Amino acid sequence: MNYEKETELTGRIVLPNDPQYNQARSEFNTFFNRFPLVIVFARETQDVINTIRWARCRDVPIRVRSGRHNYEGLSVVDAGIVIDVSEMKRVDLDSESGIVTVQTGLRDFELAEVLGKEGLVVPPGLCPTTGIGGFTLGGGQSSLSRQWGLAIDSLLGVEMVDANGCVLYADARHNCDLFWALRGGGGGNFGVCTSFRFQTHHIDTVAYARIDWEIQDLKPVLQVWQQYTVPGADKRLTPLLSIVSGQQPLLLMQGVFLGSENELRSLLQPLLMSSPPKEVTIEEMPWLEAAALIGATQPDAPESFKSVGPFVEQLLPDKAIDIISHFISEAPSSITASVLFHGLGGAVAEIADTDTAYFYRKALSNMSPWATWDVPEGAAQGIRWVEDFRKAMLPYTCGVYVNTPDLLIENWPEEYYGCNFERLTQIKAKYDPLNVFHYPQSIPPDFCD
Repeated sequence: MNYEKETELTGRIVLPNDPQYNQARSEFNTFFNRFPLVIVFARETQDVINTIRWARCRDVPIRVRSGRHNYEGLSVVDAGIVIDVSEMKRVDLDSESGIVTVQTGLRDFELAEVLGKEGLVVPPGLCPTTGIGGFTLGGGQSSLSRQWGLAIDSLLGVEMVDANGCVLYADARHNCDLFWALRGGGGGNFGVCTSFRFQTHHIDTVAYARIDWEIQDLKPVLQVWQQYTVPGADKRLTPLLSIVSGQQPLLLMQGVFLGSENELRSLLQPLLMSSPPKEVTIEEMPWLEAAALIGATQPDAPESFKSVGPFVEQLLPDKAIDIISHFISEAPSSITASVLFHGLGGAVAEIADTDTAYFYRKALSNMSPWATWDVPEGAAQGIRWVEDFRKAMLPYTCGVYVNTPDLLIENWPEEYYGCNFERLTQIKAKYDPLNVFHYPQSIPPDFCD
């Protein structure tokens, strides 16, 4: 396809000499410091079309950005163009069918608020400021995963601008191979997604739980906590477990339950008896209040960090829990070290590994070691702590959640996508044969039959 030199950039355009440039190029992970040639804040699909054609004409590298939360800062590139969709926030709800069409600039909690006012929900991420674009395309693990599956399991269709600047629609009947790939194939691989169509779920009052223990209670608590993720466990609860080292150590369980306070209190009795809690909150409240309480325990401001999210497919034996305890207690003093366990299974596991690009359907949980620092020496020590932790847990984990990319992982195709990788490369060859949308660890095109 020929691209006219006359194609002009449209949208809100930020150049290096503009006062807002430094803010516009910044990422949630402040460890990265990259300098794009231009940043285009698209306000409508035509802005995305124009930007792609402008970049193709000039052979300028393209990166796609929604919420700036890419763990490796891959949504910004030096001397390239960033297509930022964060100002595309339109929401159209069909009240009769419960189907909502949303542009990809919304943040997780923004969408939760809009739908929550109508008594509806699409399973959102834990962090309120994550963009729904990247969150959804990687799969979308949420505080409602065991109840209703991943975000992609509520996804009905996608509007995407391809490498030629053409608008495509992908759903179960149109470009169904692309629709398969976009459900777990990761953001920025096939084009720029400009809107999603979701089936919503009715939600109102939920039961919320928060239980705090002393950090030294980690082993008995984790032994019991993981029982809430096994097949046959009540899927009305998606349990979370946060473990934080440092001067203010933390061990807390949170969860949203689709049932009554009394039912939840009864369900959590084994966990409450695992070790004496410091504090217990179990009460019924509006869904949005519960989502806000979970969001309040997530990182709320940009920071320098390193993290990765391997999956746990079997119950962790005592030896594995001892490894976790060791890494938490022996973390370098220059970092704040933490681990988040995110319960999976339930409705997530009711779909086959190959039915969508998201491969690790049978995982019991996702485990994310996380290191942050605010002193220079913390960077090397934090990165090494996470990498050593990941490697120490390899006998007890499998794969890595693509929404927690880690450039230190060598066999990333298998780690992110399992046996779905080959099909993803073939779909890439069909929709982006020239590999216009590429970045470290992006899916390459494969032209083999």
